[in-house]
Amino acid sequence: MKKSKTILLIALLLLLFNVGNCQTLPMHLPYGYSIKAKVARVIDGDTFVLSDSQHVRMLGINTPEIERLGKPAEPFADSATHFVKSLIEGKQVKLTFDENTYDIFGRLLAYVWLTDVTGKDSLWIQAELLKAGLCRISHYPKGKRYYDLFYNLRRSARRNHLGIWSNE
Repeated sequence: MKKSKTILLIALLLLLFNVGNCQTLPMHLPYGYSIKAKVARVIDGDTFVLSDSQHVRMLGINTPEIERLGKPAEPFADSATHFVKSLIEGKQVKLTFDENTYDIFGRLLAYVWLTDVTGKDSLWIQAELLKAGLCRISHYPKGKRYYDLFYNLRRSARRNHLGIWSNE
């Protein structure tokens, strides 16, 4: 009897934490590993949900926070959210992983590319947000993949006073 209760408890915990999902990935993947998935909905400028209910957090960037728990939205939060919705909501994307597959909240951590009808990469979402001045670079040490590109795109948006840099 005790063994069956333990098994039942484990099964419930797996369901609760979505560990039983067939799309669940290991904590670490080979450099550049990628998958294709459909975006169900966009939560904010740097987070969205896949059709299999997994949450994804875009690597390397941080968009302004939307209104939450009575705290007002940061400037350009709505712009970043609408921008990302217009690019990926309801569409097929490619997720490419770096060192860690998940963050502490259980979200997938990925670089995100919109794919075209043939399945080829067409737009890199992080780059588009940086170019538009709708995000900041998240902790991103020198030597990381895309370091130079991220900083060049941010520099250009800042120089042109775009988005969050418009008041500088």
